[in-house]
Amino acid sequence: MEQQGLLDALGDQTASAIESVLLAKELDQARLDAETDKLRGALLTSISHDLRTPLASILGATSSLESYGDKLDNTARQELLATIHDEAERLNRFVANLLDMTRLEAGALQPRKERVDVGEVIASALSRAARLLCGHETAMIIEPDLPMPLLDDVLLEQALFNILDNAGKYTPPGTKIVVTASSGADTLLIRVTDGGEGFSVRDPEAAFSKFKRFKSADRSRPGTGLGLAITRGFIEAMGGTIVARNRQGCSGAELIMIFPLAEKHKK
Repeated sequence: MEQQGLLDALGDQTASAIESVLLAKELDQARLDAETDKLRGALLTSISHDLRTPLASILGATSSLESYGDKLDNTARQELLATIHDEAERLNRFVANLLDMTRLEAGALQPRKERVDVGEVIASALSRAARLLCGHETAMIIEPDLPMPLLDDVLLEQALFNILDNAGKYTPPGTKIVVTASSGADTLLIRVTDGGEGFSVRDPEAAFSKFKRFKSADRSRPGTGLGLAITRGFIEAMGGTIVARNRQGCSGAELIMIFPLAEKHKK
């Protein structure tokens, strides 16, 4: 009889434990569904507003060329063509950001790591962002004999490009943007600093939130608010971390990418 009572008690406890596990799974699924719905709503908002802006500019410029092309002088035609080119590039960035975030959310991102010349990647990112940073002074500082870490050069370049694009939006023309690469005992540091106002929010980490935008942005270059969230996703996928903070002793913000170095590998 005593053994039967013990077995009944164990059975009740087991049933209770199973019920708790099932309830926890249901709660996790409910939170996941809520987050998915939130992301879907934000994506629809982004598409309905941000993606329509460059499309409207492209359609307006092409319509003007079709209707008045023979009446426009060369300067006017070149301006319209430049508008089409710039807005098409902006539209391409928006779509790429949405696709990248979808890959990150689905866990489908698989970095292809190989030995990377960080200086070359930084130079390439700065070159790609040159049009976006034409009103800024830019500089690149690479530590001599920098190790070549195992990273995905495509993801690293895109992460840097997103940061530079963001810096160009949120800092006044004429300010300086500097990319620095250095190494410690067992880490590689890539630092992007600017001379703007810095993060006005209490917690700079909020900059990595999806669809996060700040009021000081140049609204002539709106974005999806996904750039830094994607940057963090790319960096973490490669085994690194990223930190956002205001600069000390002067105005401006800095974002620091930190990657572990399993071994020193000199160029």
